[in-house]
Amino acid sequence: MLEPQSIAAVAEVTGQSQNALTYWVKRFVKLGLLKEVGTSRPALYQAVAQTFIIDPSRVMPLDDMLDRLNRPGWTRLLQGFTQEYRRISPDWLVELRVTEDGMLSRRQLPTWALDDAQAPAPELPLNEWGVIQLSREQARELKGRLEALIMEYFEAGPETEQDEVYFLHLALTRDAVHG
Repeated sequence: MLEPQSIAAVAEVTGQSQNALTYWVKRFVKLGLLKEVGTSRPALYQAVAQTFIIDPSRVMPLDDMLDRLNRPGWTRLLQGFTQEYRRISPDWLVELRVTEDGMLSRRQLPTWALDDAQAPAPELPLNEWGVIQLSREQARELKGRLEALIMEYFEAGPETEQDEVYFLHLALTRDAVHG
């Protein structure tokens, strides 16, 4: 809101509800981040600066802030998974199997794989989750190596104009369950 705008105009651009935006605009006015400009109705609001550094705990709890920051990325990632799965097959099954050592394993398979056991496994999006025990130094090293690998591909750029666009998310954090 670098230029004066009404809440309705911002709602139209962002797709957010006017009620939710009204709450946040009033909150940001109290925090001194926005100001009401002029006396026209509907009211117009404008940012008081182009850059802010704020304590997020004055706006919302940390877990809510992280959720709001990351939710669009998670949504986009899940939409990509769904699109890729549908590209392979409209119908999917989940096979649950107990391995010889008593571990439960799970894999997704398209319904056509039941009819043709010799069919090659479909190439699914990478979606690996796991828990790994590392020293802090090993975790720093792993993080650095993964970041370097990703940067290598970013810097290389596409090989051709026809290359596809991939959405990438990489995370490494201490496990909340164990820690």
